[in-house]
Amino acid sequence: MENEKLIHKYFQDTLTSEEQDQFDTLLKEDTDFKEQFEFENNVQQIIKDKERGVLKDKLRKFEKEIKNPSNNKFSFWKPLRIAASIAIILTAGWYFYTTSFSIDVEKLYTANYEKYPNTIYMITRDTTINTSIEYRAFEAYEANNFQESIVLFTELKESKSPEYVDFYLAQSYLNNDQLDKAIALFTDISTHKKEFSSESYWYLALTYLKNDKKEKAIKALENLIQDGGYKKVEATSLLKKLQ
Repeated sequence: MENEKLIHKYFQDTLTSEEQDQFDTLLKEDTDFKEQFEFENNVQQIIKDKERGVLKDKLRKFEKEIKNPSNNKFSFWKPLRIAASIAIILTAGWYFYTTSFSIDVEKLYTANYEKYPNTIYMITRDTTINTSIEYRAFEAYEANNFQESIVLFTELKESKSPEYVDFYLAQSYLNNDQLDKAIALFTDISTHKKEFSSESYWYLALTYLKNDKKEKAIKALENLIQDGGYKKVEATSLLKKLQ
């Protein structure tokens, strides 16, 4: 049971340093453990391949190998357990695939996201009280008070509507987990080539990533790379990880 927990944590990418050492040692020295890991690895790969339309073919091949083992590779598995594993693939495979994908995209989002700095309005810490909407909006944004910055940027948008407002309002929505609203604004900015259009492609991709919309994130990254602007190198690297 302990070995199965190690394998499960391996695929969830949650092994501690000590557990990783134990895993590596077992993989190198314990034949049964290695065979069990290879079996589980095949299962994981089959699940991921479902999206590419080849799951049925691999399952047929997989079942054939189990029924007609050439080198007794799976002899340590009880027949009932083999049948249960196949049933899990067929009935719950997509659940496990999307779960593992969610963990991956969460890490990719965290690794790549950085709040865009305030490059519009200088916030000073002097004794003068500035009550303008711009000042208060960017002050709230810099302080990560995104609920307030949303209110203030919305008010600014309605009164003056400078192009930069949509970008910082979208940033505020993203950081406030109002992802659909962030997507709508980033899309409008990038599509109509408004101020911060290149930056919006990048943050649109990250917002899609945070929202578990892999294909749309890929499309946004492709548009950014074609645009040749902001964070092209990072976008190329992230795109390779998603494909």
